[in-house]
Amino acid sequence: MKLHLGCGPIYLKGYVNVDAACDMVATLAPTAWLETNTTTFDNYYRYQFGEGGKHTVADVIGRFPPLPFDSESADEIVMMHVLEHFPQYEVGIVIDEICRVLKPSGSFVVGVPDTKLMAKGLAEAETDEDEDWWIRCLYGTQKNRYSHHYCGHTPRTLRALLSEHGFVRFDDMPNINCYPAIHIRAWKEQV
Repeated sequence: MKLHLGCGPIYLKGYVNVDAACDMVATLAPTAWLETNTTTFDNYYRYQFGEGGKHTVADVIGRFPPLPFDSESADEIVMMHVLEHFPQYEVGIVIDEICRVLKPSGSFVVGVPDTKLMAKGLAEAETDEDEDWWIRCLYGTQKNRYSHHYCGHTPRTLRALLSEHGFVRFDDMPNINCYPAIHIRAWKEQV
């Protein structure tokens, strides 16, 4: 089993897609919504920023933790640009829950904004539009109660966090987002 946590308007083929702010369960969603949202991991951001699906379709609706899955039941968990939406005091709990659900040697693909590079972008902004963009990147869109950024990460702090919670190997991945971001595939410790 592969899980896609906090899927938003990106519905990954071959994954169980989970989101708290869901418009509709996938089995009931209009075909057009699914066609617009469905993609593969290799083509995660198939649309330019702001051009993709407008509706969130998921297989499972709910906020986590806890995750409604058995311990050691997932081979892979993908969570792209979701971790920053949890308050810092909950982040460790979220990572522990991901580790609980992952099988030994399972992988966790995580993407987060690169706070250090975003702060630099804001400091160097030369126009009002640039300032507004970097402020939005740092703090989230704030369109609903799930779209605030509560915490930030750098490559060092993200690796340290994952290490503290049972991940032992890290593969850097290319940034696939439209703003500075960190993407890592982390491997759960073998038992």
